[in-house]
Amino acid sequence: MKGLAKRLTAAVLLTAVSLTATMYSRARPVELRLGFMAGSYWDAPNGNCYAVIDAAVERFEREHPNVHVTYTSGILKRDYSEWLIDQYLLGSEPDVFLVLPEDFGTLCELGALAPLDGCLAQDKEVSDTDFYPAALQSGAENGVQYALPYECVPTLMCINKSLLENEGITVPSGDWTWEDFYNICARVTRDTDGDGEIDQFGCCGYTWQDALTANGASLFTEDGGSCLISEPKAVQAVAFAQRLGKLTAETVPSARDFDEGKVAFRPFLFSDYRTYQPYPWRIKRYSDFSWDCIPMPHGPAGGNSSELSTVLAGISSRSANMTLAWQFLRELTANADNQSMLFTDSHSVSALRSVTDSDETRRILRQDTPGESRNGVEMLSDVMEQAVAAPRFRNYDQALLLTEGLVQNAMEDEHNLSLQLQRVQHEVQEYLQE
Repeated sequence: MKGLAKRLTAAVLLTAVSLTATMYSRARPVELRLGFMAGSYWDAPNGNCYAVIDAAVERFEREHPNVHVTYTSGILKRDYSEWLIDQYLLGSEPDVFLVLPEDFGTLCELGALAPLDGCLAQDKEVSDTDFYPAALQSGAENGVQYALPYECVPTLMCINKSLLENEGITVPSGDWTWEDFYNICARVTRDTDGDGEIDQFGCCGYTWQDALTANGASLFTEDGGSCLISEPKAVQAVAFAQRLGKLTAETVPSARDFDEGKVAFRPFLFSDYRTYQPYPWRIKRYSDFSWDCIPMPHGPAGGNSSELSTVLAGISSRSANMTLAWQFLRELTANADNQSMLFTDSHSVSALRSVTDSDETRRILRQDTPGESRNGVEMLSDVMEQAVAAPRFRNYDQALLLTEGLVQNAMEDEHNLSLQLQRVQHEVQEYLQE
């Protein structure tokens, strides 16, 4: 009996210690650290760059009383990438952090990002179908989802409506083609004052990369192993950009010419559209003409697509609070209330279909778009659906810079463009395989 009593006493004590430890563990505050930058990735004016993150933190801490969420404020975009890599190399990276487009490939290669496919599959509150495809693809590599989209900016085609109306030209619909685009540009490009120099232009800022995206072509494979610039659809796109550029070969129009009302079309980031459309920016920048935005024109092999720029958010592969980190990442990227704030407290776009394609979002955007300049608002969800994610492998920026110079030289050469681009592809291919 004494032995039994001793065993019972020991069991009671063990249970008491276990319960005490559990209660202490639950009561002990957990710090969840975030990596966040100040300002806008697209350099758009932003009154309170921490409004969205602070709202997410407040809700999360309210729902998780034992969690304290912290972040370092004041890290500028130009310093953020270096700061994040330094933190990782020191072993002190945040649990959840923003991933800039140019850093995604490097962070994947370092193994710094935790795979999210398991979390997405098991979590009933969020699904990969909640996001626009290109935005979600921006955070994937080799079929593995390593980050979720936090905010996006697509490219739209800005139209000088007044110039087209003066020329008796109807504003194109959203489903317009390269030929529509070229014919309008050819028609409006001319000398209006008779001094022998062209002073009215069809387009400025349209590049062969824009044409590439709109013709269903890619410059590189997703993994960065190959260059695809000599593929038929890519050659067709570069040839179109070359043809368009010849309209203004002697006098190349600038952004200032567009500001002064002398250019019919200019590709525009949606963040710029939102920045410069509302009063007083609209008055300061574009006071002499009416303007609006529509999707980019499509080539014969593509759609009205543009490249989507996406800032991502991911979880450290070494986080000691993986479950909490996932829950906060979900709060930041997949919570409709939080994502809706992007339209009131920033100039970016939510990657959530339910938010961007909502009556409330259209109402918010219409407040900033007076009069008839609302096509960019009404077509925004369609633009996001058709957007294309750029590959972001390590050394992408260097490979792109090399290719841009070589393609520009090929476009300026009057010899066989297809042959020239084959040579470009060969040279870039050698660089990629070094």
